[in-house]
Amino acid sequence: MSRSFERKIMYVASAWQLITGTITVFFYSIYLKNQGAELGDLSIIEQKGIQSYFDSLYSFSVMYGLFFILIGALNIIFVMRMVKDNTLQYKLPIYWIILAIAFYFLSDFISLTLTLIAAVIALAKNKPIKAAEE
Repeated sequence: MSRSFERKIMYVASAWQLITGTITVFFYSIYLKNQGAELGDLSIIEQKGIQSYFDSLYSFSVMYGLFFILIGALNIIFVMRMVKDNTLQYKLPIYWIILAIAFYFLSDFISLTLTLIAAVIALAKNKPIKAAEE
């Protein structure tokens, strides 16, 4: 049985994760850094305190974006190497379900939807593949 639909869905999900990670790292984090630099009529101590706060936000947003880039790249590698036609899939769909739970808490509902669809379809296709083997 063909697993091309799962592969396509996960490629779309991975592309989405790579795009959002790239936007977060290169645009949003730089925007945050510039917001901290544009401080007006504050004393030196207040400026250093607020600059420290914006530096922390910058670091967090870069790490958040890199996490999405890493997950997107890993998904592409896993799909290319593990999702083959007429093979039973158990571990990878469970990994996708765990990722979907993480995406729920990260409020990335597009990745959540795509990974859950791919996981459910992959697990559902196991039954006909197993029956065809017997």
